Amino acid sequence: MRQKEISIFSLVTPVLLHLGISFAAGLIMGFLKIGSTAASTTAAAAITLPLAYQMYRKDRIWTAGSGKEARKDEIKSAAHTAGKSAEKRSWQWIVCFGIFCFIAGGFLNLAWSAVLEAVHIQDYFSNEVQENLLQSGILLQVLGLGAVIPIAEELIFRGLVYTRMKHFFPVKVSIFLSSLLFAVYHGNPIQMIFAFPMALALAAVYEHGKLFLFPVLFHMGANLTTIIFTFLC
Repeated sequence: MRQKEISIFSLVTPVLLHLGISFAAGLIMGFLKIGSTAASTTAAAAITLPLAYQMYRKDRIWTAGSGKEARKDEIKSAAHTAGKSAEKRSWQWIVCFGIFCFIAGGFLNLAWSAVLEAVHIQDYFSNEVQENLLQSGILLQVLGLGAVIPIAEELIFRGLVYTRMKHFFPVKVSIFLSSLLFAVYHGNPIQMIFAFPMALALAAVYEHGKLFLFPVLFHMGANLTTIIFTFLC
């Protein structure tokens, strides 16, 4: 994908797509008086997934097509880099790094939650949205918050938004801006403060690991840790 072939607006279209679907799902389920906050959020994520995946797939095809027009020396350099990466990223490396991402996500979630609790941030801001999400049945929480929602959010914010931003900005700027957008999208102050450092870590994991699987596992680890501790406590 070449910079001149994409527009700034493409950076937010995945977010607007999910926002529109979330609004429609909440409105319909609220009107029919069925489900819960977790159910409508999970439904919106599930509906968004195939649409966002098509966008992601087109981006990858477009990028590959543009690469054919690159200079020969750039192609050779890219092939050499890819070869070195492939050697380093054996299946054992992928499995180990995947496990690390899952555990690290849970650890960062607990650590950052402890910090926010220590400063009594809940005394100043409401966290009603998350509380409503965690009031649904455990199966819905595990499938929705623990699997479907992390995949959808990573596809939108890392697979699409962050990757597209890198065609306009340096990597570090793209990580910061995409993380800021991810935080703002969560809507309330506590979630924003919590989501921003998590998003920085997710983007860094994606940039380092080069596989979409890794930020998904990191995100799943973070969400499942919240579910488990809420259920046990």
